[in-house]
Amino acid sequence: MAADSNFEAWTKAAFDYRQRHVYPYLERKGFTAVRCQGPLARRYYVAPEARQLNVVYVTGVGHGSDDTFTGDQYSVIFRVGDYSPDECERKIVHFLSCQTARVLGRNLVAHGCRAFFGYDVDFTFSMAESDIFFECDSEIDRAFADGLTAAQVYDRVIRCYSRRIAELRAAGHLYVAAILEMDRDHLRAPSSGPQWGDRQARLA
Repeated sequence: MAADSNFEAWTKAAFDYRQRHVYPYLERKGFTAVRCQGPLARRYYVAPEARQLNVVYVTGVGHGSDDTFTGDQYSVIFRVGDYSPDECERKIVHFLSCQTARVLGRNLVAHGCRAFFGYDVDFTFSMAESDIFFECDSEIDRAFADGLTAAQVYDRVIRCYSRRIAELRAAGHLYVAAILEMDRDHLRAPSSGPQWGDRQARLA
């Protein structure tokens, strides 16, 4: 299930990348993506879909804070203390947003989420090179679709980040490389600690 906002430049850039490179990949791997996107990226629409027993993966683009993930027009989708455990139980969750790994991700795991992937600082990127940043983050979705465990997914994503960082440095784009390195180093997942879930979790 996807909850993607696209109401301003930041989220629109990420949304466009995922439309081209993530959801077609998931579908080629045999997954059906229920998309709550744009104006539908609101709790009213997302929560009932997340509760479905056949939903095993929740991913999304939006703004965030330490305890909140938001969708369209900053509307709250997930907030600590304001969601039902059956929206995350037995599911893997990945949010491309700022800060949600600090508190929200760990809270989701405490309520039955099998593995959480997200960032514990602001996810920052250069608009001119945005595809590089979104490619690295989207490797999370693609690697889970390939059947890898959370630990294997993390390793593959870090390799993708590191490869792109090295390429940017070699091309003299040191500032962009430094931003990408910060995002890499603040990605949190079960490999960062059990508070973000089970390293062996994978999509069934």
